[in-house]
Amino acid sequence: MSAAEPTAQNPVIWIAVHDLSRTGVPVLLARLLQATPVQQRRVVHVVAMFGGPLLSELQNLCASVTVLEPSDRRSASSAASLGLITLGMSRAGELVRHSAWRAKLSRRPKPDVLVVHGAGAWPVAQVVSSNLPVVLHLHELEMALDRSIPRPEQAAAFQRAQQVMVVSTPVAELARSRGAHAEKILMVPGCVRLLDADVQEADVRAGDVPDADVPEGKAVPWVLGAGTPGWRKGTDRLAAVAHELQRADSPAQVGWVGGRPSGADATAVGRTDLVTWIPESADPWKLLSRAAVFVLPSREDPLPLVALEAGLYRRAVVAMPTGGLPDLLADGRGLVGSRQDVRWFVGAVQQVLASGALAEDLGQRLHEFVRTHHDVDVIAPLWLQAVSQAAGR
Repeated sequence: MSAAEPTAQNPVIWIAVHDLSRTGVPVLLARLLQATPVQQRRVVHVVAMFGGPLLSELQNLCASVTVLEPSDRRSASSAASLGLITLGMSRAGELVRHSAWRAKLSRRPKPDVLVVHGAGAWPVAQVVSSNLPVVLHLHELEMALDRSIPRPEQAAAFQRAQQVMVVSTPVAELARSRGAHAEKILMVPGCVRLLDADVQEADVRAGDVPDADVPEGKAVPWVLGAGTPGWRKGTDRLAAVAHELQRADSPAQVGWVGGRPSGADATAVGRTDLVTWIPESADPWKLLSRAAVFVLPSREDPLPLVALEAGLYRRAVVAMPTGGLPDLLADGRGLVGSRQDVRWFVGAVQQVLASGALAEDLGQRLHEFVRTHHDVDVIAPLWLQAVSQAAGR
């Protein structure tokens, strides 16, 4: 895509993102850009701290993508920076890293605004002018926020931001408690691209998961979840669901799309559990759309995109109460616990498996809500308007 001359109507926008993986934050960025008019995308430059499989897609959606650090090794500047920090010379270490990043970014047009898309990309804000307007799009709850921006630095970060976009009410409450002024906070939730009309209205039959990665056998209903496995996503809880279903002589099987847990997370799940771990996929809904029940066992999740995507496919959702999930699944749009209770979670999964009518009703209610409130063609203009206004301040 050729670059366009910036104008008052089309300010130069830099968007910083931690990485270009197929996870919620970068996927949401791709969706927002896809719904942005082409003329405005031509003055958007993405700055990724690390690369990933979404690189080529994003390169086709904006003027440029700059990757600051290699994903498979340490750059020379990163190694030097780490060495200095290890020796107790933190300030010198940061200067080395920042100098290398500034050299790479000097090739890009001067920005009118920096959008920090996810707190994990906040380090990019430290290498641009302190006078540059900054918009912080916050996708994190407490644990992830503290890991991304050191707690003592959060108040200054929120003070610097011209606008603080948040993806759910609990994220907004966290931002206020950490120093963001209420008038700066704007709700810009996750969004989905509505499927083609013939796919939207198709009868997506719940049950089998017809894929080579899933063991062969008799037709069975599947309980499925998705994401990067780990403690925050609660994948250790899948073992409890699988074993309880086995004790109840249920034909249902439990699976997770996104790979197998590793390290301490694998130990927590246990080697002999009955969960089928399915590798990460560029098109996970080829499998997930066949789930009889879609599960979200997360301990901390601000508003997972897979919950919205489940609504597109009319899947019944059972979730732990975290982030925006209680609001999303209220009023009969899903089953969500009042607290992090594994026993309740297992029982809710069994309740949906036992009633096709309940599963259908939950899925249809969620579908209607997502189509009305989370269509990218509704969310993207709100996002772009807020960014453009910040650029003009």
